[in-house]
Amino acid sequence: MSDEDAINELLKRGISHHEADEVVEARNIYIEILERDPQNHKALDLAGLLCMQCDELDAAADFFSSAIELDPESGRYLCHAGTLELHRGHLETATELLKKAIAKDPEISEAFLSLALVYRAEQKIGDAIAVIENGLSHDPDNSRLLTWRGVLEIDRDDLPSAGEFLHQAINADNENIEAMVTLGNVMMELDELDIAERCYVSVKERVPEDLGTRCRLSVLLKRLGKRDEAVTELEAAFAQAPAESDSFTEMALLFESLGNDDDAIVAAERAVALDAGNAASFELLARLHGKAGNEEAAKDAEDRASALS
Repeated sequence: MSDEDAINELLKRGISHHEADEVVEARNIYIEILERDPQNHKALDLAGLLCMQCDELDAAADFFSSAIELDPESGRYLCHAGTLELHRGHLETATELLKKAIAKDPEISEAFLSLALVYRAEQKIGDAIAVIENGLSHDPDNSRLLTWRGVLEIDRDDLPSAGEFLHQAINADNENIEAMVTLGNVMMELDELDIAERCYVSVKERVPEDLGTRCRLSVLLKRLGKRDEAVTELEAAFAQAPAESDSFTEMALLFESLGNDDDAIVAAERAVALDAGNAASFELLARLHGKAGNEEAAKDAEDRASALS
């Protein structure tokens, strides 16, 4: 086997580990390739993606920069570098790189999505929509672009239009969990509870460990009058949650945002039971009890929070 064939075989193995979220194995293979061939721009790009995934953003920037130097015509490398700059909050640089990526290769849907997210971060919703529409003109059935087209309609407070785009996203990819969750949330806001229930149940079947969706499903079932099913879902969510105070605090905040203060109180009580030294959890519990008119319980939680502050 020639050295080039050996490196190509290593690349295949590295990508396989990377796609399986086997970070250490992928990292070791990319390092081995670059030790053999320091100018292998494919390995440099893949190493950059791995670093970005692991939140090692400075290292990712170095890898992408090296890959672009070796192959400045690659829309893929420009797209990845631009997406990284979006994550770093360098929006002007991100815009420049992503526009170059689109000009080099308009078939890279990620470049359109990342550029739209740059504009969204700048609150330029009209520009973001125009970019997504441009991307869809090249790939009309791209489920991720359709999902974010729907999200942008949510930003514009046009929930019916958002629902239409999210339905299209799911039709294009019936495993698109992000679209299912978002559609469920939209349908819940529109009081289309049967559709919302189908969305949340579909997500639960595919990703049973998604606690946020199970919490939403519990609230929805209560609204539908399915009290026993709601309790079952709530208990399942609590049973699957890590035994950490912060996890139950997050669940309490989610229940509160959904207008379900009773379950929020239950979750907050779990949070303080798991960590009696967490002042933030006691403050949340005090607020929830106060909203519910439980003055004595609210005062007790306030006192505990004050003692810890």
